[in-house]
Amino acid sequence: MKLCVVIMAGGIGKRMKSRKVKVLHNILEKPLIYYVVELAKSLSPERVVIVYGKNGEMIKEIFEDVHYAYQEEPLGTGDAVKRGLEKLKDFDGDILILSGDVILLRKETIMELIEEHIKKNADCTILTFKPENPSHYGRIVRDKEEILKIVEARDASPEELEIKEVNSGVYIFKKYALSRNIEKIDNKNAQGEYYLTDVISKIKDDNGKIYGVLCKDPSEVEGINTREELANVERIMLKRLIKKFQDEGVTFHLPETIFLGWDVKIGRDSEIYPFNTIIGKTEIGEGCIVEPFCYLKNAKIPDGTFLRRGTIIEG
Repeated sequence: MKLCVVIMAGGIGKRMKSRKVKVLHNILEKPLIYYVVELAKSLSPERVVIVYGKNGEMIKEIFEDVHYAYQEEPLGTGDAVKRGLEKLKDFDGDILILSGDVILLRKETIMELIEEHIKKNADCTILTFKPENPSHYGRIVRDKEEILKIVEARDASPEELEIKEVNSGVYIFKKYALSRNIEKIDNKNAQGEYYLTDVISKIKDDNGKIYGVLCKDPSEVEGINTREELANVERIMLKRLIKKFQDEGVTFHLPETIFLGWDVKIGRDSEIYPFNTIIGKTEIGEGCIVEPFCYLKNAKIPDGTFLRRGTIIEG
């Protein structure tokens, strides 16, 4: 299939209380947008387009092999995708829509979404999930397999509010269905914004086919809007990174007390004791022991090294 990816990264993130745009906040020493771009690239798309807004110029300094679209004013997700489509005028295929602050998505989940989209020959396929508390999420209204519409919580009837399946904000569209119907949405709502969710009902009115794939792990689609949520997602990402090293033969003692940067490398049969910070481009060889309270930044540790407690190395 021919695929392009549009990443929405124009949000200001008011609740972060920051001068930085939201997607430039770091998790494990990498900006949020880094993880989303890496996921997009792993799908081998023809093009990746990042839609950025005011104060987002720094994003362009991070990636050189992607395309950029500028959203002058934050007028909603529908407007952001319209800006992204301007960079895809010569493309004819499928368009995956991702959010720059949803960084826990696994490639396997997106591949399942893409495969279902192809299998059903859908005009749009939505990644859905069932959170513990669906309160403020848009409800997925179905007729058996097909999705009829997404109803925002504030507009939902009492019956619709009982629906547990909700919208994750991750979609794949046939380009022609998206392009034709995104022109039909308006901003006649309390926020004065253009919502991408409104495209769903327009496609349905156009006799299009819309399906959904349920994300089995709701944590994969957690967004980040506050510093607390940033910390929660970092905790999950760190746990995943430590699990990867454990699967490769590294021992961590009380891993919840250890901080690693994303670019760190650790050889098998090494043991990392509690309360260590290992960051930057640090490379720890095989069979090493790192006692507690060490600080390693850009360090090169040869095989078999024993680092006594409190060692500080800044390479």
